[in-house]
Formats: sequence, C-alpha cells, structure tokens
Amino acid sequence: MTDLSMPAANGIPLLGLGTYPLSGEECYRAVRMAIDLGLRHIDTAQMYGNEKDVGRAVAESGLPRSAFYMVTKVDPGNLGAARFAASVARSLEELRSVPDLLLIHWPPVEAEFDAALDRLMDEKQKGNAPAIGVSNFSPAMMRRAQARCEGAIVNNQVEFHPLLDQTAILATARELGIAVSAYSPLARGAALKPAPITAIAARLGRPPSEVVLRWILQQGVVAIPMTTKPANARSNINALGFTLAEDDMAAISALGTRQGRTINPGWMAGRWEP
Repeated sequence: MTDLSMPAANGIPLLGLGTYPLSGEECYRAVRMAIDLGLRHIDTAQMYGNEKDVGRAVAESGLPRSAFYMVTKVDPGNLGAARFAASVARSLEELRSVPDLLLIHWPPVEAEFDAALDRLMDEKQKGNAPAIGVSNFSPAMMRRAQARCEGAIVNNQVEFHPLLDQTAILATARELGIAVSAYSPLARGAALKPAPITAIAARLGRPPSEVVLRWILQQGVVAIPMTTKPANARSNINALGFTLAEDDMAAISALGTRQGRTINPGWMAGRWEP
C-alpha cells in the first residue's frame, strides 16, 4: 500500500476523506472503511451534522487518537460572540477529542470579520485546536486573516479542481505560508469528463479520477474526496503513487476558468474576488 504517512502540507496529510453530505451509520461506515484502508485524515464540519459519527468511528477504530488528523469547521451561524465558543465546545464533545485543525467554514460578514478571527485565535490559545485556518476565503480575505492572526492561519479549504482557476488562491497561499485544501476535488464528477483528462488517463492506464487527484496533489494541495466505496477509496490512494509529466499538468491546468465553480451560494456573490 502507498505510504500515507509521509506527504503533508503544514502538517496536514495530503490525502484525506471528506464526509459531506454523509450522516449517521453511512458516515460511520465510510470513515471506518477509510481507516481500514490506511487513511488517517478525516474532514468534517458543524454544518455537516456528522461530527458525532466521525468521532465515534475514530474512537472505535482501535487506533490511538494521535494516529489521526481531524479537521472541523465553525458554522457561519456560530461565528458571533454568543455562540462561537459554545459551538466549539460541542464539536469537541461530539468528536470525543480536540480537532487537529479548526477552520472558519465561510467568511464572516464584514461587521464580524475581525472579531470572528479573534474568537478563532482564542480557541487555539485555550487549547481547543493546535492549528487554525479558514475556508472559502478569497486572496484578500486570506491576507487580512493572516495579518489579524499574526501568522497563525495554516490552511484555506476551497473548491479546487481542474475546471476552476484557483491560481490566485494558490499563489497567495504560498506567499502567506498557508496550505490549500481541495474540497469537491472531482467537481462532483464533472472534472472526469474533459478530453485532455480522459486522454491522459487512457495513456497511463488509470481512471480519470486518479489523474485529477494527482494533478491536485502534485501542486502540494491537500485533497479530501468523499467516497463510501472501498474501490474508489483505494483508487484515490493510488493517486499518491505516480507522477504526471509537466506537459500533462499544463494541459489539465489549461481547463480552468473563473466560471468553473460547482458550489456558489448566493451569500458569497461578489465576495470570491479579489
């Protein structure tokens, strides 16, 4: 089996398991399946409603908690002073442990932006998360967050796949020392269909999903694909075991546009840029 313990970005294992939109027994079984295959990086969020299922799967795995890297995120509705700390305490209870990384899930509104980051820092200082970060932050938001948190932001989790041009996010993250994590790395299947990707996959004798994930991982971006199927999880792990040629990387990168989002909630209108 490919060694899953080696690659990391800011201490975050490069390949993990996403758990949205799983819940209940389906989520529990998917996490246990991933653990059995060697994955140790598990991503969840308050918004997903499955922290309890993830926590139970990890606790009942028979492995020490130190073997895992667990990520959760504070829901947008919990960013205010009245709910932030209590929501994090509830997450710790449901996860049965302190998460390795705590993120703000979506950018706070302007009136709460700095205060929410201060609350995130407070949780780190209280020992409720060794590392902190953000999700869905634009380059400008990343700069503001990193300055506000005095360099403590280690991660920005964003939609990242070949159909969406995220070069500005990646360049800013590298400048600021922030690792990028890719949610929806296969664009809900849409990234498996373009001719350049299927042609590369056919030439290499690999499924398009492995080619897409390899393109992500080869840029040092963390990938957290969701799957409940062992065969797909094994295939995702295989993406760690080969290298794409520079020409193939460039051909895949050329597919991206700024209109390639698959997740674009109305409240983010006008906030993705700059």
